Amino acid sequence: MAKKSSFLSNLRNDSSSVQDDLQNMRKELMDLRFSLSTGQLKETHKIKELRKSIARLKTIKKENKLK
Repeated sequence: MAKKSSFLSNLRNDSSSVQDDLQNMRKELMDLRFSLSTGQLKETHKIKELRKSIARLKTIKKENKLK
């Protein structure tokens, strides 16, 4: 968990990379969903983790906007 909190604190300090990371995660989520629908995805838990990460990034983006 310490790894995630340091990652998030770095993103809070550097708001320019939030949008880039968000786009990359959305593309990765689309790829995972495609793999799931074709039956090639074995680690389905990654979809849930990625969705949560996207929500965290959106929260940071909103915090930066309100500052």
